[in-house]
Amino acid sequence: MILFDASIFFAEGRLQQLTELKIDVEQTDGSITPRGAGTSLGGQAIGEGVVLDFRNCNRILGYDESTARVWVEPGVIQDDLNDFLRPFGRRFAPDTSTSNRATIGGMIGNNSCGMYSCHWGTTREHIHRIKVQLADGSLIWAGPLDEVQLAAKCRQDDLEGHIYRTVVDLVSRHREAILEAYPDPSVIRRNTGYALDVLARHHRPFNPDGKPFSLVPLLCGSEGTLGLFLEAELETVPLPERRDLVCAHFAELDTAFACLPALMETFRPAAVELLDAPTLEAARHNPEQAANRFWLEGQPQAVLAIELFDAEPAGVESLRLWLQEREAYATPHLTGAAMNAVWSLRKAGLGLLMGERTRKKAIAVVEDAAIPLPHLRDYYHDMRDWLSAHGVEAVFYGHASVGLIHIRPKLDLTQARDRALMVELARFSAERVRFYRGALSGEHGDGRIRAPFLREFFGEQVYQLNVAVKQAFDPQGRFNPGVIIGDAPITENLRADLQPQVEVDTGLDWSESLSLFDAVSRCNGAGACLKSPGRGVMCPSYQALRTESAVTRGRANLLRQALASPNPKRALKASDLQEAMNTCLACKACSTECSASVDMAALKMEWLYQTRPHGRLERWLLRHAGSLLKWGRRLPKVASRLQNLTIARTAMGVASQADLPDFSSAVSLPEDNAPEVLVLVDPYTFSYENRLWQAVLRVFRRAGIRASFKIGGDPVRLWLSQGLLEEARQALQWLADELAAVTIPIVSLEPSEGLVWRDEARKLGIEPLPDVKLLDEWLATRLEPTLFAHQSRTAWVHAHCHQKAARQQAHTLRLLEQVSGLKVRLLNTGCCGMAGDFGYRQPTLSRKVAQTTFLPQLEAVGEDDWLIATGFSCRHQARLLSPHAPLHPVEALAAALK
Repeated sequence: MILFDASIFFAEGRLQQLTELKIDVEQTDGSITPRGAGTSLGGQAIGEGVVLDFRNCNRILGYDESTARVWVEPGVIQDDLNDFLRPFGRRFAPDTSTSNRATIGGMIGNNSCGMYSCHWGTTREHIHRIKVQLADGSLIWAGPLDEVQLAAKCRQDDLEGHIYRTVVDLVSRHREAILEAYPDPSVIRRNTGYALDVLARHHRPFNPDGKPFSLVPLLCGSEGTLGLFLEAELETVPLPERRDLVCAHFAELDTAFACLPALMETFRPAAVELLDAPTLEAARHNPEQAANRFWLEGQPQAVLAIELFDAEPAGVESLRLWLQEREAYATPHLTGAAMNAVWSLRKAGLGLLMGERTRKKAIAVVEDAAIPLPHLRDYYHDMRDWLSAHGVEAVFYGHASVGLIHIRPKLDLTQARDRALMVELARFSAERVRFYRGALSGEHGDGRIRAPFLREFFGEQVYQLNVAVKQAFDPQGRFNPGVIIGDAPITENLRADLQPQVEVDTGLDWSESLSLFDAVSRCNGAGACLKSPGRGVMCPSYQALRTESAVTRGRANLLRQALASPNPKRALKASDLQEAMNTCLACKACSTECSASVDMAALKMEWLYQTRPHGRLERWLLRHAGSLLKWGRRLPKVASRLQNLTIARTAMGVASQADLPDFSSAVSLPEDNAPEVLVLVDPYTFSYENRLWQAVLRVFRRAGIRASFKIGGDPVRLWLSQGLLEEARQALQWLADELAAVTIPIVSLEPSEGLVWRDEARKLGIEPLPDVKLLDEWLATRLEPTLFAHQSRTAWVHAHCHQKAARQQAHTLRLLEQVSGLKVRLLNTGCCGMAGDFGYRQPTLSRKVAQTTFLPQLEAVGEDDWLIATGFSCRHQARLLSPHAPLHPVEALAAALK
């Protein structure tokens, strides 16, 4: 299996998903690469031996209110930890852009910093102790030691004692050389090499007035090269009482840089983040982030997002006036939820840029340099001039407050010229960073991308001190070899080396993404799909199973590997890829929640089209499902019994323990004269829910709506979900031709069927493309509140996954709000787990998915409340697994009619 992190590298590795902290280092062959979310940008989270994934070691072990310290396992996610600490009025200080999936172990390994480092510092300043497994398998607690304790450690005749003696000796004998070679002390974010300078400057015995000696500064930022982190005791900080955000808009990037030193000195903000025009523009084309651009005025070339903690209103206004005097043409002031939109857009920056529809990607190579703030503008000019002279476009964004601007050149690393430019730019940047006494890495780590430049950066003497640290901790060089200490060329093992060798004829049109391979490669490893349950819909199978193969990133990596093989048709049928793709529920959340807009639902359709894993009988049944449904409506009792026979279930691929819905007799749908709306009737809703259609007719009659109904015979969504793309294309084209002459609005009752026209039909090349709306969307503007009786109850709404992905759930809320007295609440549910026919084929996994957020959220629904579920599958799942009787929104309206 090929594992990828968010870097530009790849490497072969065997993934070991840990569920408990029992690791036999001595019995593990080859190299060992520990990782959390695997989002490192320097190649730290990949390896050729065993990759130890700590995400399932995620318990919060305790909190001590007297010391305000919390004790955690390494797989705990940053946002989850802060949710735990919020009732105590505390938080873990560092705030990374990947906070909804970054693990504490990974943050320690990279000494993560985040937006508030100018106020709270780095992870290093907030770690009290770490439990570490050393290279010989022994366990130690690294933490503060007084003089007596340190002397005792140095006398130990074991690996731990050897480590203490080596570190104390190195820093004692070479303190001045260390302080001279390392970055300027004003640089807060400094992950270049091992942190010998932190010990030399701030800790006893090297500084008699310093902090107690501790190995923690060395371990923080060691990138998995010194040992395995098994537990950590963390310091916490109090939450600010008030937060204000001022977004200063500048017409020129240089103008924004110019005001930074005075801004930091005068106002001491908690955070200052830079967003440049390309990042802001990329957000325009992302469905989730486009809504977060509401605060923008005009088209700024740069925005400084400046956050203040506990500031007086007069202080905020003073900052705005000060910025306006320095050519900020707009300075909107945001508070509360509006601030979250800005920070969400900023945090999505990497994925937005890497998801652009071009082969020239904004790559990570010199993006992590931290420069003393007085010299940041000069460094920017140096880099801008080099990029301009070589004809390379770049984006600039990041942590302006601490002199760390992520400069990302746009290069196509499949091209030899661009590879050469990457190497030349890395060398040029390293030379300029050293000239200004900055840090090659401010937060992402040296990894494999900056390791080759450390020798020249430090000079031979101090570089060898770093080598000695590595050898003391890891004599055999098994922990993450090649990271920090390594001299392999940065063009070795590039992910761009994986390229298609054979062209594949596709069932869907991938030209919008350039090609099928490019669509897969939009996944850059940033790992937004690794979020905990409750933080979005993506990715329901991962939330239930917590394995890399059951997440969008894992599937994309396997697809990329298969498509780059000499025989992609055969590689696409590999067992590990089949296992990964078969757990995908095609919820489509990744198409919007992923900042790179990776559309795994469409990729699964294509994969099924290429592999067609259906038996002859099953395929015949799929093709004729429409006719079978029509027959079932005529003989509902007989059809309900027959579909539950073992032979029928086996033929249909339905699990023996799955509960199928019973057929209902068809409702007679009238044809009104001069109809004002055409309702598309999907075969599943029509076959199984005659009560719903009775409600539709009742509401239409009372509202005076004249309707025409077109009953669909073909189960298009089923065909798409099973990879029968040619059948779906023919059915949709036939219907599109039928609808071409329709001049009245066209609506669909079922989200998964209606939204086909906004997504899959386009990918199938259907022309003409009719404008089909969801019934909720059209009906919300057609009803009068006077139709309904007052309702003293709450309607809890669970929106279908495809409806959420299309950002259509607001229409359902507006529709129900027509009923006076009805409190309408949107449930924070993910996927229900049924997902069309998925729950019938894999009922065990379906139930696990339901148990992540769907069923827990339903506990809020009271006995007299209404549970509203917009999707047919969702309603069936709720009936199976909960005590509630779910309603379609129109059924609720019918029940509320006077």
